[in-house]
This record gives sequence, C-alpha cells and structure tokens, in this order.
Amino acid sequence: MDATDIKLINLFQKGIPLEKNPYGVLALQLGISRSELLERIKALFEQGYIRRIGGTFNNAGMGYTSVLFGIQVPDDIFDNVAEYVNSFKAVTHNYQRSGMLNMWFTFSAEDSDEKRNFVQGLQAGFKITQIFEFPNLKNYKLNVFFELGGG
Repeated sequence: MDATDIKLINLFQKGIPLEKNPYGVLALQLGISRSELLERIKALFEQGYIRRIGGTFNNAGMGYTSVLFGIQVPDDIFDNVAEYVNSFKAVTHNYQRSGMLNMWFTFSAEDSDEKRNFVQGLQAGFKITQIFEFPNLKNYKLNVFFELGGG
C-alpha cells in the first residue's frame, strides 16, 4: 500500500461523493486517472484492505425494524447456520464470537412476519433454541474514522 492508497482509504471513510461520476471526482482529488483509481480499489479489495463499499441507511426511516440477534450454535453446524442466516437480505454484520452466544447478527425486517419466519426456520431447520433478540431502541451515529498515514 502506497501513499495514494492511504489517501484513497481516508477519502472512502469520509464518504463517496453523491455525484454522477463519483469515482472520477475521487480520482481528481487524488491526482490520478479514473481507471487507475478503479485498479487501486480492486487491488485493495483483493488484499483485504477494503471489505465493502456501500451506503448506510436509516432503517427506521425506511419503515424497517432492526433487531440484533445473539444465538447459540453448536460448532459442528456453525457453518451451515451461518450460510442459512447470510442467505437473507435482511441480515447484516454476522459475526462469530466466543461465549455461549457465539453468533451475532442484525436483522432488519419490514414486518414481524418476516422476522418470525426467519426465527422459525432457525428453530425447525437447525434445532436452535437459544435465540435472543435485542431490539434497536435508539440509534447512535458513531462516525468512526481511522486516520491512515498519520504515523
């Protein structure tokens, strides 16, 4: 990773411009061509420095209800349960953790039936019984920024 890559990652953390040609705007800010910018982004993905580029939306403002799930999954079926959970578009941020509740993820649904069907699928398909729901009661915007290249 060179100085331009570091500047690019810092720019991404501040947000992608809401422009017709956002990558062109970023390339101009970095003093490189748009094609070089895209090559750099691809390389940063391949090297694992960038995991995702996408928007963050206000689920409640769009009529969705968000729930943080903590579930206990036996080790021998963990990958199968993760595949099931991750197959739902409503699921984000699925992580394995140590402890009794070893899988944590968020689920954003338009209605309670969607969430109920999801939970029933976990129970019926995998015999998961330790399922804990932590509803989103208040939103906090952290605006985390990791300054790269500052020493």
